[in-house]
Amino acid sequence: MDIFQSRRPTVVPVIDDGEYRGLLSADDINGFFLRENSGAVRQKYFLSEENISRVIEGEWLRHGESGCVRAPYMVGAMEYQVYLSRLRCLPDKPVLVIGYRKKHIAAAIENQIPGIVITGVTNPARMDVDFSSYRGFVYISYLDTVETLRLLRLSTPVSDIMQGNEGRMCLDSDILFDDAKKTLQESGYRGLSVFTDGVWSGFVTRRCFLDKPMQRVILVDHNEAEQSVPGIEEASIVEIIDHHRLAPPRMKTPIYIVSEPLGSTCTIVYGQFRKWGVEIDPLTAKVLLGGLTADTVMLKSPTTTDYDRHVAEKLCAIAGVEDYDAFCRSLFSGSSSLAEEDPETVIGSDMKIYRESGVHFAIGQAEVMSLEEARSLRERYLAALEAVREKNALDWCMLLITDVIHGNSVLLMTPFRKASALAYDRIAEGTYSLPGVLSRKKQLLPEILRVLEM
Repeated sequence: MDIFQSRRPTVVPVIDDGEYRGLLSADDINGFFLRENSGAVRQKYFLSEENISRVIEGEWLRHGESGCVRAPYMVGAMEYQVYLSRLRCLPDKPVLVIGYRKKHIAAAIENQIPGIVITGVTNPARMDVDFSSYRGFVYISYLDTVETLRLLRLSTPVSDIMQGNEGRMCLDSDILFDDAKKTLQESGYRGLSVFTDGVWSGFVTRRCFLDKPMQRVILVDHNEAEQSVPGIEEASIVEIIDHHRLAPPRMKTPIYIVSEPLGSTCTIVYGQFRKWGVEIDPLTAKVLLGGLTADTVMLKSPTTTDYDRHVAEKLCAIAGVEDYDAFCRSLFSGSSSLAEEDPETVIGSDMKIYRESGVHFAIGQAEVMSLEEARSLRERYLAALEAVREKNALDWCMLLITDVIHGNSVLLMTPFRKASALAYDRIAEGTYSLPGVLSRKKQLLPEILRVLEM
């Protein structure tokens, strides 16, 4: 109550010995007090003996057998016979709050009610009451009856006030801003907890969504909005590092752009390390070498430049790779076969989306050690291409399957009215042979654009 009054939050996270328990909201507290007015049923309270002594100034005369009880409250201020009839007719035995009235207390002991709080006693030793047969607790409050009763209600544990935290929905920390806002709005709660990899990391309330923050991002190995992550239109793009054609989103301020016609963005990243005087450690060098090798198909792609080859040599030296050919074979042999992977996952793992000449299309690329597998799985992957096309509202969807050893490719595609104009041999429905084609960017895409402009 002190926290809500002084800081005026909408929710407060409850942490118990380092473990997250839930969110306590203003609605929970209001509901706790409103339950007292919920009908003819007498409200029952959860009482912890530990909490009573922490909240109410006084001392223990004796502790109960359980240490915790759930019971209604009763004030013993009425005439004895009325009090006695009320005490006996209540469906649940109450905790009695009473001044030092021997006859009333004796009746409470006889009825074995769960607890007695005696108020206004300054010298408990002078009380003449036999509690030897009593199994409940007896607490001596130094305060008057009204104040004691008020604080007794406020000694209720937080765990008994929080409502619905067991099944309350929560948010993953990587959820998009608009999705999180909608989830909170539809939940009816004032706040929701946020978890990162199953561990509680914070919470959000409605006021968190008044102003939408701009996520700062760097586009690497792409620069077109349709090829980027969801929500990129609402982000603040601060850099672009890429080797593809430039078609970036419109930006309000100048940004840092590194765009070079090289075989791999990893070559450009290597150059950035050198430019800014940052040392490349062996592990980073090996990662960059792997990316460069995959992008240039073992330096065989027509996009490969002499500088790519020079950087590959430098990275081999830093990474301690003595046999580059063996490194290449190891890199590509570790790839999963097309049969083992989900076709839609293969298509989407390296898929570029374009919009040219009024046509919305996508080209995915997968690298294999042999094209034989691609031919046997043709029907399965054609069906997956159609599913990806529909899911992304595309006009045309393609998958370039490249044999990195022999330098040939097969192109699978969904039906499209201009496909027959492609300068490739059609070997089956939706399937074309592309001998010598390794690069989507430099070899396939120009042919697709030529056909679309016809």
